[in-house]
Amino acid sequence: MKNDLNPELDRAIQEGLDEETLAIYDLLKKPKLSKKEKKAVKEVAKTTLDVLKAEKLKLEHWRESTQVSAQIKITITQSLQYLPQDPYPDEELEQLSQSVYQHIYTNYQGAGASVYGNFGFYS
Repeated sequence: MKNDLNPELDRAIQEGLDEETLAIYDLLKKPKLSKKEKKAVKEVAKTTLDVLKAEKLKLEHWRESTQVSAQIKITITQSLQYLPQDPYPDEELEQLSQSVYQHIYTNYQGAGASVYGNFGFYS
């Protein structure tokens, strides 16, 4: 049955994440992380996405609102503060925040809709 899965879904399962969280994790991960650091990065990716989906990404036209867009950027920046400090110095966090924001902007249309499917209204 394993061959029936697409490679990203297979990789997500191996990492213990869903596809959405894996995408954020991929933006954040670095080549030489310890097991403990990888676990922390996965947790930051999951928490960041959970917080955004619970609040801002449910709004209908969030991308047209400079206020909501700014709040999403702040949420991401604050979440990334929890990345392990040694492999993630403060100077890198701004670039990582921007990458995560671009991913969110591109893949989450608002009103609980995303390229990964709908969320939030039936859970």
